[in-house]
Amino acid sequence: MNLSDFLKKVKDLPTISAVANEINTRDRNDSLTAKSLGAIISRDPALTAMVLKLANSAYYGMAREITSLERAVTILGFDTIKNLALTISVFQVFKKQDGQILDLQALWYHSLGVGLAAKQLALHIPILATDKAMPEQAFICGLMHDIGKIAFARSLPTEMAEILQQTRSGTLAQHEIEKDLLGFNHQKAGQAMAAAWNFPEDYQTVIRLHHTPSAAAIGEPKLAALVMVVYLGNKIAKALHLGESTDPHLATVTPDDLRKLGLSKQSFGEIIQQLRSEYAQCLEAWSL
Repeated sequence: MNLSDFLKKVKDLPTISAVANEINTRDRNDSLTAKSLGAIISRDPALTAMVLKLANSAYYGMAREITSLERAVTILGFDTIKNLALTISVFQVFKKQDGQILDLQALWYHSLGVGLAAKQLALHIPILATDKAMPEQAFICGLMHDIGKIAFARSLPTEMAEILQQTRSGTLAQHEIEKDLLGFNHQKAGQAMAAAWNFPEDYQTVIRLHHTPSAAAIGEPKLAALVMVVYLGNKIAKALHLGESTDPHLATVTPDDLRKLGLSKQSFGEIIQQLRSEYAQCLEAWSL
């Protein structure tokens, strides 16, 4: 089987909300504004309620209650509310289904950990930190890095059960076993899902390369850095046991990893402290 055959045969791939799809489409066309963002979100009452609930959580630390989307965009900013709506939509994909062979809650918490770690790393790297949108983009990319696993679990449950069994009992990484058994891995499947959901091409690239950052294009340093923070964020989330990845093999953060991002041991230690604190606050906020 190849990826093209997989996508043609499978009708039950996870879908993202129509609202999130429209946000992505209009954002890619540069036609999304603060006013239109509020109007799009408001079409979905459940999404609106969740956005406002999270905007009022301790994670954002608002002194006064935010009671409208317009107010939320004004106080927290356009990028924050846009990414919050997208995060909630991705969260729906992680909801438990009957007979699911994955622990989707554990995978969601792991993905949150990767997203937050990638965000913290991005805030400490000049090439990303100088663009205020990049840390939030790093968060979304980290959040979505493993969505291909959900496609496998829903569409190829027998094969996925074998992949998980071999991953737990052997020494190979899960994505290597996937390639051996299926001919492609969850990174490729995840990239295809992100494309179907109209996420930016850079996000698709990060998902595809999150296990192989050295494959990022040399001529695109900002994109290469984005891939690297998600790659390292995945290692950090595993090492700190932030949620549970389906691949139990612990990854080690190496001096070479830090060198590639221009991080000192001291700054890395500060990042870990900030991450632990932010992750605890984030878990409380997402106890929906």
